[in-house]
Amino acid sequence: MKRTLAISFLISIVLFSCSKDDKAKGPSNEEILTKKIADIIPQKYLDTLKILGLDVHQGVTPPNVEGTYHIAPNKLDTSNVPNDVPGSYFSNATVTFSAQSATDFSIHLIGKNFLSDADTSIATAISGSGNDFTVYGKVKSVRGTHSAIFALIFTGTKEGANLKNVRVGIINVDNSQGGTGIFINEGLGRIAFDEDHVSEKVAEKTESGERKGAGLHTLGFIQ
Repeated sequence: MKRTLAISFLISIVLFSCSKDDKAKGPSNEEILTKKIADIIPQKYLDTLKILGLDVHQGVTPPNVEGTYHIAPNKLDTSNVPNDVPGSYFSNATVTFSAQSATDFSIHLIGKNFLSDADTSIATAISGSGNDFTVYGKVKSVRGTHSAIFALIFTGTKEGANLKNVRVGIINVDNSQGGTGIFINEGLGRIAFDEDHVSEKVAEKTESGERKGAGLHTLGFIQ
């Protein structure tokens, strides 16, 4: 009996020690990344973009994608926005990625002509493995007294200095701040892509004069 009690006591000590060790280690990389992505885009809206054809590259070892890239021609692939016509063109755009972290999977994102002249991320994350990556950004777009929160997602492959096969997913995730009639409605999204399949890395200062094409719109607004 004493021997049985002693064994049970030792097992309890081992289990308690393991539990303390697990807590001391903190969350795994996968858990950190999953939480970051959930803070940027609700799963139901990420699922919507996946249904529309956005390939999300999973993993916690993405390539370094820091730099400024030119996405043009910026062409619509799929959409759940009424009256959208696949094959339509949107404004040529650029995106700058910086301050990429391999420990907490954060990355700074500044876009031009996806929503406005300067789309700065509120929250970001990057996933992927090998040369494949997906960058998730939450962006607030403002026009006058109207605003909306969008998820802006880039997915593609790093190839040398450039990005290849870039697809851009955009979806309204919060239209509660007076965006109705200005922005596409909450839950509606578009998938666009770089038509020539290569998004060239450019010097950021040369892109300051980038302008929207005549008659073209950005991805987040009602046409």
